[in-house]
Amino acid sequence: MNKIKHADGEKLNRLVFTAGLAAVLFMALPYILLGQDSVFVYHDQLDGELIAYILQAKHLFGGDTLPEFMGGVYKTALTVPAPAALLIFKAMSPFAALVVMQLFGSIIGYVGMYGLVKYATGRSIIAAAVGVIYGYLPFLPVYGLSQYGIPMLIWTLLYAAKKKTKDAVIPAIIYGVVYALNSSLVLVGFAVLGSMAVWMLILLINRQKGTCRIMAVVWLCMLIVYIVENISLIMQTLGISDTYVSHKTEYTLLADTYVGGFVSAFINGGEHSGDFHRYFTWLILLEAVCCLLPYVRARIKNMRILKVMYICVAVNACFALITALWNGELGVMLRSNFGALGAFQMDRFLWMSPCLWYLAFACSLALLIEAGAAAFLPVAVMLAVCGGRVLLGSSLKPNLQKMINPEYGAISFNDYYAVGVLDKVDEFITELTGRQKEEYRVVSLGIDPAAALYHGFYCLDGYSNNYSLEYKHRFRQIIASELDKSDYLSEYFDGWGNRCYLFSAECPGYYTIEKGGFYFQEYSIDTDALRSMGGEYIISAAYIANAQECGLTLLSEEPFETQESYYRIYLYGLQ
Repeated sequence: MNKIKHADGEKLNRLVFTAGLAAVLFMALPYILLGQDSVFVYHDQLDGELIAYILQAKHLFGGDTLPEFMGGVYKTALTVPAPAALLIFKAMSPFAALVVMQLFGSIIGYVGMYGLVKYATGRSIIAAAVGVIYGYLPFLPVYGLSQYGIPMLIWTLLYAAKKKTKDAVIPAIIYGVVYALNSSLVLVGFAVLGSMAVWMLILLINRQKGTCRIMAVVWLCMLIVYIVENISLIMQTLGISDTYVSHKTEYTLLADTYVGGFVSAFINGGEHSGDFHRYFTWLILLEAVCCLLPYVRARIKNMRILKVMYICVAVNACFALITALWNGELGVMLRSNFGALGAFQMDRFLWMSPCLWYLAFACSLALLIEAGAAAFLPVAVMLAVCGGRVLLGSSLKPNLQKMINPEYGAISFNDYYAVGVLDKVDEFITELTGRQKEEYRVVSLGIDPAAALYHGFYCLDGYSNNYSLEYKHRFRQIIASELDKSDYLSEYFDGWGNRCYLFSAECPGYYTIEKGGFYFQEYSIDTDALRSMGGEYIISAAYIANAQECGLTLLSEEPFETQESYYRIYLYGLQ
């Protein structure tokens, strides 16, 4: 009888797991139906990281520089977040590669969270539900497994530590290597390795040497992979290689309040790690307090669930504290003396928080169910509320709206990269001059340089978090008059400078000017400085009324556009 019940239970678990996996795979449907009219987050994705993949894949085995980017910079100026994904970009189009990265990340996120929650609570339905929600979290797919892959890493480590057999340890090592190959050392890898080191120290204190040895092997394999992947960047940061002084040395660091920084990090998370956990944090904290009461504690059958929930909250509080101290007044004061290293973002520990918050959420739901049958309704309501909020914040929502209404206003992949429009610009220049793209240099105005880079133009502008300080100063001469008109722009460029763009005080911070209506009335540019850097053409998303006054010539009276295009492009040459 027990064997029959066990078989039925396993069958139910497989059915629940498969249903959850099917729910995650559903996100592929809009991409298949819409194609390149699909909607993706473009901030820090289409404008930067995707271009890094395209160029790094193109020059994977070709020298140390990227000739199309910012006049030809060292490859360390565009370090990809998931190096193994370069093979995907070598094999297929950028759009298809991005969709594959999204599906791969979401599937690994779902499977890992399912396994982790099932391991902690023993409840497959909660595991599948929370796993699906985690798979739909709006993490940027260009970051690979940096965030999606953390639950799987913790689960494989816990399973290997429990079994201590070759069949459990080897998968943990393999996945550790896979995770390192598909995640960023700078963005999250250092935090993962640091957290694992603390975990090993705790194991040693508790005299769990066998478990510690297993984790040490995985940790060492990951460290080696990260070092090999990032050897050029590491050597540059340590001043070993003869490359360049990074523009990071001019970063302006602004201090946050300790209490405000802690609360924000604990409740909201960090940049690109938004997970909507604030919608259920109150439940976790309420249960954590109530479970301190002897009467409530006595009713808990599985104390491990409560222990896991406490650990998750405590670790996330530590991550928030690290962030608050690092970005606080004392932290900023110390970092100001570190040069480029001062720009190091310790708050990336918060990229690990979503995994722990959702594990704690699952534990809180399991504890509710242990309280009795009456808890099933509030559990269902909490899952529905949280799942609904995540879906509204995911990429599925705008793509479904795009399917229903093709006129929906969100910028699509085709829109952002001006597909069909910049091809016409390329053909025009070729017919006008007989030259190919590698023979001249362009800059963009009112349209992100990523669009030109996507189409293979050789650009002087770009988005990079690690390029030459000398180049930044030279480029500043081109846009100096526009920076002088706006305190916001001057502080933005001088104090940060990752976006080395043609700025305009008439539309500060706006790099996607839709066709129709807007035009530049009093634009200023130093054409001599632009010419000295090799620039010949300006790709502008708006008409420049005073072009002649600032040394520019409109090369085509008819702007370049298509009926469906988001942009209307005007091509200017230097006089």
